[in-house]
Amino acid sequence: MKYNKHDPFNQFRSGKTAKVVTEQELAEQKAKREQSHQLEFCKWIKNTYPEIRFRSDMQAGQKRSGYMQNLVDILDPFSGWPDVSIWVNRGNYCGLMIEMKRENSGAILKDGSLSKGKHVQNQHQVHEFLRGLGWKVEIAEGCEEAKKVLDSYLKLQ
Repeated sequence: MKYNKHDPFNQFRSGKTAKVVTEQELAEQKAKREQSHQLEFCKWIKNTYPEIRFRSDMQAGQKRSGYMQNLVDILDPFSGWPDVSIWVNRGNYCGLMIEMKRENSGAILKDGSLSKGKHVQNQHQVHEFLRGLGWKVEIAEGCEEAKKVLDSYLKLQ
């Protein structure tokens, strides 16, 4: 970029262009943030409640080749399953499932209702199905909220 002494904004231009980020890259960045909360939560479960059996599904945030995506679509054709399944029965529940979201994800609106986004609504349908089978299903925004959900669940009689 040539310096133009007549351009009053010249001092603010670095000559570098901003990187254009694709929708896929944005989704991957978002998934990484959700994955970091999920990873932190799972480490906490292992350290705090070593007797608890759980499963964490991190495949949703994975980048896959077309071939691998086809295999996943065949082997796991239903989307919307919660991220963490905890196999401990409490009260009238057979277990707890937690859908992990990043903090301030927008999935839960200020009035407590769910976002109208297609992904969130699909997850909600799966959550209702699981509740009908006797699971307690919660959405947690961030690791700290997930810890509170689990602690509260374990206090049920």
